[in-house]
Amino acid sequence: MNAETDPALALINIASELRAMSNAGIYYTEDPYQIERYHRIIELAAELTSLAGDHNLADLQRLFLDDLHYKTPYCVVDSALFDESDRLLLIRRADNGKWAFPGGACDVGEPPAIGAVREVWEETGYVAAVTALIGIFDNRLNGGNSFHHLYCLLFAGRAIGGQRLITRETLDCAWFAQAEIPWPEVTPSHVSRIRHAFAWNNQPETPAYFDNIAWEPQPTNQHVSNTLTE
Repeated sequence: MNAETDPALALINIASELRAMSNAGIYYTEDPYQIERYHRIIELAAELTSLAGDHNLADLQRLFLDDLHYKTPYCVVDSALFDESDRLLLIRRADNGKWAFPGGACDVGEPPAIGAVREVWEETGYVAAVTALIGIFDNRLNGGNSFHHLYCLLFAGRAIGGQRLITRETLDCAWFAQAEIPWPEVTPSHVSRIRHAFAWNNQPETPAYFDNIAWEPQPTNQHVSNTLTE
């Protein structure tokens, strides 16, 4: 599913953009009337998001108004760990019951590769070593339905220590051969990442993935006001 075929996802994406623009407006203005208007737009973004699912409107409004820093996509990290039998490590998330890569948001001051191995440790009990960056995935273009626009950095690596652990963030963690992946139970935004991880593991010369979308330049105020004439 994507925003072109899923109306609920389209609403979430519209709400996400409204939030980001409103937060940027609040940051750049000191006019109390404009700030009030931006707050109202954020409340409307919460209403749009609530229409897209069974989320509580009051909770969403609190969440959105408490997060006025959201102006650009957030960076998150995932790890594709393979064992000697070319099986992939996945976790079953506690929040939605779906299978996914171990991963999450980086901490401030933490390089992405360190964030990736830390998340593996926290969610699975394994000590990991990452060996390659194999893709950057835009969650909006890969089945994601997060309240935030996310860029996911996908690392490949191996487990070099530790042991399997179930944590408060997970219901399970397990190793899967490609033919064993329970696709209907996989977090939608992770489906394309998992397929790419197996392709890379089978052929390490596979290029790192990125969403290569056609782009058309549009004039901005800067282009109009700074147009050079011969």
